[in-house]
Amino acid sequence: MSHNTYRIQPIEKIISILSYLTMGIVGLIWIIIAHINKRNLKYFLMYNISQSMIIAVILAIFKTLIDLLVPILWIIPVISYVASAINFIVSVKIIRLYFIGISFSIFELAVFLLLAYIILGVINGRISKVPLLTNIMNKAMKNYN
Repeated sequence: MSHNTYRIQPIEKIISILSYLTMGIVGLIWIIIAHINKRNLKYFLMYNISQSMIIAVILAIFKTLIDLLVPILWIIPVISYVASAINFIVSVKIIRLYFIGISFSIFELAVFLLLAYIILGVINGRISKVPLLTNIMNKAMKNYN
């Protein structure tokens, strides 16, 4: 059966959403369980689990680079302004929702909106298009059943 013609099951949507919310941890556990039970995951589920893991890796690499580079850039006189701008985007909380105790930096808000967009796509049973990431995922999933 082609991945374009099968009906997406509610459990696939739930696991996909949980995978995004846990940055791939639930998805990884689900893959291990499927492997132990000798079952193949459907395209939709595998795509979303893989994408959540790629997003988590990209965010971890980005955060590590920022943590390493910003202190170094602050030492250089003219480039210290760039470091300050990067620090503002990544660290300074610009939105505070006191009634629920949440605050966001510009970067965190962008990540939140990206994940909300992808999760809304999952709820609707479709794969959301994300520039660059969709191309990577399509190449990675090209030969997946």
